[in-house]
Amino acid sequence: MFLEECKYLIPEENGGIITKNVDNLRKTEGVLRTIFNEYGFTETLTPLFEYVELYKSVYKDFDEEKVFKYIGKDGKVIALRWDFTIPLARHYFLQNTNKEARYSYFGNVYRKERTYKGRNSENHQAGLELINKPGILGDIECLNILQHSLEQLRLSNLKLELGSAKLFYRICDLVGDKESLKNILFKKNISEMEKFVLNNNNLDEKLKKLLLRLPRLCGDIEMLNNIMNNIDDEIILDALKELRSIYEKVENNRNIIFDLSMCPAMEYYTGLMFKVYSPFSPEPIVRGGRYDSLYKNFKRDVPAIGMGYYLNNILKVIEGKGE
Repeated sequence: MFLEECKYLIPEENGGIITKNVDNLRKTEGVLRTIFNEYGFTETLTPLFEYVELYKSVYKDFDEEKVFKYIGKDGKVIALRWDFTIPLARHYFLQNTNKEARYSYFGNVYRKERTYKGRNSENHQAGLELINKPGILGDIECLNILQHSLEQLRLSNLKLELGSAKLFYRICDLVGDKESLKNILFKKNISEMEKFVLNNNNLDEKLKKLLLRLPRLCGDIEMLNNIMNNIDDEIILDALKELRSIYEKVENNRNIIFDLSMCPAMEYYTGLMFKVYSPFSPEPIVRGGRYDSLYKNFKRDVPAIGMGYYLNNILKVIEGKGE
């Protein structure tokens, strides 16, 4: 019976066949390609197949069940492309250079998703990686490109959320329980945070007050300034100052808000993190962040920042707006 049905069915894992939105997809790619070229980014094609060991060498707790894999001719486990950042990091390493590099990309990534979440496992992405431009200069350039691209895509009512991996990891160090804290903050679970603080008697009073407020610390520059007035820890304060400096120096900050409870989407993030949200998509349409420690996996010390545009979600926004 299934043999007959499979002639007409498409596996749940993929994104199906795009018909009415294919024109919007190509236009969106065209806008982004033009902007990336204007800023000097070289479009780069990465392999569709990678060794699973590549991902395991970068991610400490990489879950092989997240990838689509098979055994290659050499007997090693091969996966469909899971992301673009790591292959491009390898590409930069193989160039044996210390120069600044700018790579852009367009293509699909394949990540196994739980079916009840309503996400496809095949996703169209575009993005860029700005390599060896350190600190706030790279952060500001990346955000300026992002804001420019959103204007050219003519998407309205967007919110650009800024967070800090430095802030997150410092609080984890002070608390000593990264996984519990991450689960609480990811869900912004206020009641669970109250239980967490209550059950950790070794925390000092100022840290307890910060933790209790943390799930709700999402707001504008005034919120950021207010919280900075009540912080004594130098590392946390430095992370917040970086966010404020970025806000003050980007070309357009009208749609920027801060989410101080933001958790790193990728474990290699080290500083600025950001997401772009639209009221027409439950998931971010753009994600990015600074990852200055990633290249240590290739025995290099190279700063970098990158961002990815989730084109499936952008198409939902375009469709939802009726444009």
